[in-house]
Amino acid sequence: MSSTPETASPFIFRVRVRGFRSIAECDVRLGPLTVLAGFNAAGKSNFLDVLRFVSDALGTSPGRALAARGGLDRVLCHAPEAGVIAEAFSIDLDLRLSDEEGRPVGATYGLEIGRGKTERAAPVLLKEQCRVELADGATEWFLSTPEKFTGSALIYSGERAAQKNRDRLFLPASVFDTPFRAVETALLGMRFYEFDTETLRGIDDDTERHTVLGPRGEHLGHVLGALAESAPEVKDYVDTSVRAIVPQCLGVDERREGEFSTVQARFWAGDPVLGFWTAAGTPAADEGQPHVQVFRRQELSDGTLRAAGVVVALAQPGVLTGDISLVAIEEPEIAIHPANVGALFGDMHAASTRTQVIVTTQSSDLLDSEEIKPDHLRIVEMHRGVSVIGELDEHTKTYLGSTKPPGPLPDMHRQGQLRPANAPEERP
Repeated sequence: MSSTPETASPFIFRVRVRGFRSIAECDVRLGPLTVLAGFNAAGKSNFLDVLRFVSDALGTSPGRALAARGGLDRVLCHAPEAGVIAEAFSIDLDLRLSDEEGRPVGATYGLEIGRGKTERAAPVLLKEQCRVELADGATEWFLSTPEKFTGSALIYSGERAAQKNRDRLFLPASVFDTPFRAVETALLGMRFYEFDTETLRGIDDDTERHTVLGPRGEHLGHVLGALAESAPEVKDYVDTSVRAIVPQCLGVDERREGEFSTVQARFWAGDPVLGFWTAAGTPAADEGQPHVQVFRRQELSDGTLRAAGVVVALAQPGVLTGDISLVAIEEPEIAIHPANVGALFGDMHAASTRTQVIVTTQSSDLLDSEEIKPDHLRIVEMHRGVSVIGELDEHTKTYLGSTKPPGPLPDMHRQGQLRPANAPEERP
């Protein structure tokens, strides 16, 4: 599978948050590939939910996005031990986009949501703002608050702003204005994954052909089938990647059961070593060939299913076309043998040349890869009920940078020696 240069820019390169879940305050810079590493309940998933919340609020409304999370009180940061009792939360994103001619465009998008004036009042959108710096040097922008709306006079008028539904963000209402369409499209193009093995092995009774993998692994069979039909070289890449993770697996395929779709996998049943690698990637590895055994969905291990889910998420059609701007995966290493987890990092690194990739992990084995670099890591720690998120300190980065990857990185992670540069002096 061909790749673009390793210098591909991240879509979201800076995230600033106040008062969201366990995040009292953070200012985190992201790369094309970012690994959020930390212990259980450190706040890794909460950071991903910052980005997911923006996408959900744009796709539906802030009210619905909050309701899906249990309401405003469940989202506001509440950490009395740290002296934090938030009444509002804010999210600000710095973005790198391209205009219709492929020229680089800088943008920022942010929102702030808090309590209404009375205890039972609905949450209030306190602020929404967007600024787009165009390639020709011009700037388009808007700032919306409950009291007023201001923005680029050429595009926005007070009359249009007054017509805005207050439970809707303004950005989706402006999609016909080219500078802001790219911002909305990219933010809605983010995909978030927390795989469920029963979903991955389930029968998809939706007869419509899907080319986007669902957040828990829905439509895995559909996507595998679409790749086999329209991008066979990518399907070969998927099979090669799964082979590196699951011993004796020749590939994972769509299985049609009437009008419905599910998955199956081909395994080598002949000579366990020489024959397998001779057959891999050739017609001898196809269903129906000697020494090829087909396992149906009920017979597949959790590790095989999750490996297929992760690899497909990183290579699905939307990633290849640029329609998916970011892929975030929660703990991709779950159920995969520790000796083979490191192979996943290579797939993430390859995908990050096409789309931005963010993963969470508590596994040192995921960091055991020759492609891992200290700059990929953002360490997450919990202190007094508040998440601290940051890069490694310069001393640690310099030390690790002087060794051949992965060097001592996995062992330092196992021993709890990797800490964010902005962490308090006391250990959590």
